[in-house]
Amino acid sequence: MNWISIFLTGLTSGGLSCLAVQGGLVASVIANQKDDELEEADKNTSSKKKVKEVAATSAKSFDALDWLPITVFLVGKLISHTILGLLLGFLGSKLELSLGIRLGFQLAAALFMLATAANLLELHPIFRYVLLQPPKFLTRMIRNTSKSKAVFTPFVLGLMTIFIPCGVTQSMEVLAISTANPILGAAIMFVFVLGTSPLFGILGVGTAKLSEIWKGSFLKIAAATLVFLAASSMNGILVVMDAPVTFQKVMIAVLDPAGVIYADSDATQAVVAKGTQKVTINVTSSGYSPRNLAVKAGVPVELTLKSGEVYSCASYFVFPEFGIKTQLKQNDLQTFKFTPTKKGRFTYSCSMGMYTGVMEVL
Repeated sequence: MNWISIFLTGLTSGGLSCLAVQGGLVASVIANQKDDELEEADKNTSSKKKVKEVAATSAKSFDALDWLPITVFLVGKLISHTILGLLLGFLGSKLELSLGIRLGFQLAAALFMLATAANLLELHPIFRYVLLQPPKFLTRMIRNTSKSKAVFTPFVLGLMTIFIPCGVTQSMEVLAISTANPILGAAIMFVFVLGTSPLFGILGVGTAKLSEIWKGSFLKIAAATLVFLAASSMNGILVVMDAPVTFQKVMIAVLDPAGVIYADSDATQAVVAKGTQKVTINVTSSGYSPRNLAVKAGVPVELTLKSGEVYSCASYFVFPEFGIKTQLKQNDLQTFKFTPTKKGRFTYSCSMGMYTGVMEVL
């Protein structure tokens, strides 16, 4: 890939993918900032009509405080990913995050979003303490509490995005590793994250403006959005772990109690050769094909993963029932052997639970 391609990847598919994973953090930053601003406006302005007039005027212009948090968030993200690229280029695959660490930070991000939603809805004062607060020296240095919060919290969250990478980011990390060059690795991550920045900027400033236009309902809408994003993130963790209860499994149980969706006739049957069941899963940026496999219990299985030009988290393949966790490179081919002994439906997925498939053992 050349530099223009890397930038365009960040601007398009990378930006959308990262926005889906990290957009909740941006929304949290803006929602908390606006919550503080609205409280301050209510305290300083006795007339509700005057508050509405101030909000309407503010909504028509882009002031510095609207741009500040999202800019600082992106600066933090750019710094952390550039340093990561530098280290990846220097140390290679030794710095690859394990699946457990990836899921741990995904859970931490989901809990942070839930705490933010609870704070916005004023469910309990304790949720105020969950949110990141700037140190006193920073507040004194900036000499304004709102501005210090608009600097400290988004910067820390921007740095932390290194631990909850989207699928396309993971592909860029693999590319950085393959360079075996610290400078090139840092440059790849810098250019890619720079490409993702416009979409994050649009989300951040757009959210700030909407909060001023829809003052009365914004905090409730923001809280509902954060709860939805957190629930989606937690469900992804359950999917990766092949937990007995996930949103997808519940929907199938409710809408398809007879098992028509995953009927035996619809599943791709394994090819038996020399006493071994052979199945191949094609890994693409949009997921896995086939998504429904059928094998027989007690007969050895040879599972082959075949990847093409993959730029999503589908490249990290997880099949917990049979102990398979692997990162595929582009145009890669990996084979795993195991013998299924327990009948049932077992889920395989990407590292974030976004792309899934089912192997049915008959």
